Order: sequence, then C-alpha cells, then structure tokens
Amino acid sequence: MLSQGNGMLKVTLVLLSVTFLVLSNIAQARPNTSSCPTGNTISKTFSSGAAWDMCWEVRDEEGVVLSDVHYKPRNKTRRRVLGEASLSQIQTEYDDGSATEFLVTEFGLGGSNLQTLSSSMCEGGQLRQHDGRNILCEVTKANGYIYRYRNSTRRQGSKLDIFSASNINAREFIIKWSFLENGTIEVASGLTGKFNKTTTNSANGWQVTAQNRIATGFTDHYFWRMDFDIASDNGNDIIEQIKSVPSSDRLSKTKQVQTISNELAASFTPADKKFWRVKDQSVRNAANQAISYEMVMLNYAQQSKGNTNSAWLKNDVYMTQYKACERFAVQNPTNNCGSNVSQFVNGANINAKDVVVWYRLVHHTLPRDEDFSSAAVQWSHFILLPRDWTSTNSL
Repeated sequence: MLSQGNGMLKVTLVLLSVTFLVLSNIAQARPNTSSCPTGNTISKTFSSGAAWDMCWEVRDEEGVVLSDVHYKPRNKTRRRVLGEASLSQIQTEYDDGSATEFLVTEFGLGGSNLQTLSSSMCEGGQLRQHDGRNILCEVTKANGYIYRYRNSTRRQGSKLDIFSASNINAREFIIKWSFLENGTIEVASGLTGKFNKTTTNSANGWQVTAQNRIATGFTDHYFWRMDFDIASDNGNDIIEQIKSVPSSDRLSKTKQVQTISNELAASFTPADKKFWRVKDQSVRNAANQAISYEMVMLNYAQQSKGNTNSAWLKNDVYMTQYKACERFAVQNPTNNCGSNVSQFVNGANINAKDVVVWYRLVHHTLPRDEDFSSAAVQWSHFILLPRDWTSTNSL
C-alpha cells in the first residue's frame, strides 16, 4: 500500500509539473521557432514568383497569432520578416466616463468569441479550422497597380488576405492581415456589429432617431505587438528613427537618421514626417544596403492620447527588448514582468538585439443613425513597408 501510495504521489507530482509548464507557456509570448504544427502553415506563391509563408495559431486572449512570417521577392532570396505578431490589447474608453474595458484580457478574441466563418464569408478563398470550427479565411485578391509609368510601363498586383472575426458584447472585430505581392504588409482591425451602450447626456453621444436613444461615443486603442526577427538571426535587429525636418521657411527638408540604442516610448510628429524602421545588422541587398521594414501610420487624424491615469496611452510606439512574459500591452501578468507596456520600457539596450515593437492605433466612434441596427465597418490600419529589401523593384 505504501509503495502504491508513493507511486500515486509521483504521478501526481509529474502531472502537476506538466500542468505548471503548460500554464507557464500559455502566460508567455512564444519565442521564434522553426517548426509549425501540421495544418497551421499558410503559403502563397503569386504568378510572378513572389511568395509569402507563415505559421498561425489561436490563443484565447489574442485570437489568431501569426509567426515565422517570410517573404520571397521574385527571383530573390526568401527571408523572415516577423517572428511573431498579434493584437495584444484593445482598450475601450467611453465618452461618458463609464468603466474602461480591456477586451483582449477581460473577454478574449479567441475561445467562444472567435466566430465561425461560412463559405460565403470567404468567397473564393480557403477556410482554416481550429477545434473543429472554420475560424480563419485566406483569400487571394487583385490589388491594383504595383507601379505605372504612362502606358508603356505598368503592372497589376495581387495580395493574400488573412482574416478572422471576434464578437465581444455585440461588437464585431475583424482582424485582417494583407500580404502584398511586392512585400508590403497591411495590418487592420475593422469594427462593426451593434453599438448597444447608451447614455443620458447628448454631449457624450449621438441621438439615434430610429432607436429614440442616445448612443454613447467611445474610443478604441488597438495595441499591436510585433516581434521583428529580420532574416535568419533573431537577435541582431536595429531600430532607426527617420525624420524629414522642414526648414524655417518650409521650402526644404533635412533628413535625420538616429539609431535607437535603448528601449524607447515615442509618439508620431506629422510635421517632421517621423517614422521608424527595423533593419538587420548583417544582411544586405545586392546594392550593399541593409534590408529593413518601416512602419507607416495611416490614421493621424484619429491618433490621440487617452485618459491621464493610463501611462501606456501617452505614446504611440514602444520599442523593447524581447522578454517572454511581456505579452499584453495592458493587464499583463506581473510575475517578474511589468503590468503594461509603459513599464516594459526600462532602458535596456536594444541595439542589435531581439526587438519588439508595440504599435498603438486609435479610433474614436461617434455613432450615426446609419450604424443602427448594424454598424458599417470602421477600419484602423497601418503598413509595414519593405525598405531596401531588394536592390531594385523585383516585380
């Protein structure tokens, strides 16, 4: 009996150890890996020969997460762009000052909130399954001109769209990644569904005539997490800040390039045309230029700071050294880790390191009559643009 009891104790301890390891993995962002579960690989080769391939998985909080994203230009080398990318938080603030919501950690984009897609929702594309449900659509579409010069030089291009949909409190979020034939990545979140929250003060919303009520305005802060692992080495990426600063008379602009050596929280300045790029320390194109991707903001008009009690809303971009426990931009588990992205920035060196970029997009919604009973999709998006990935236009 004692021997059997000790055996049961050993089994119990093993099971507890396994459970702890599983929970530890769930609570952390995944490091780069060269393997992908069967059925979770997406690849697309365009008629030009340009190609994309990547891995995907579903998590209860972030929903669909992409990893090991590679791009191969026409007749060129296949290289990695992203080690991992996800929507790491959606913070909703209501105009009437009611309780702030953190949709990714409090409700989750995955689990039962991740919607089952029908074939009509993925017309001409391929549906992907998770836990026996079709939850991801991949579809190839025409994307208009890649380039054009008069009528003698022109080319139409295509793109691969990958999207899922999550429903939280009657609001529907469409998470879409578009991978263009020319190497551009468009990242977007679309808001639709039903806006059911009301207020008693017309100053905090909009009178919806047909509903005879005041629909509350609200602001969504989308935090995207991107672990840039340019090329084969995931530990030697460099971030540069580029400005085009106008002269006092605004007749000319001066380019300024600065290497970001330490973790940084920063904001966009449209007047200076400021942006950032992530480049590889060693890999260069045929013209001896460092290969890189730059981040392009598309919705300056919506970008704004949130409430003063939220330090993580004071900046638009956060650049940090990779740390496995830094998974959610806000409401991050605090076991040996900061609780939000503003605390992740602590001065660590990020020059030629494994760097993570946290990108905040803002969208304020003041509902209209046309948004009831079903709201038109409102897109918030940005672009990852290849810079010197090839020495010439490969297409």
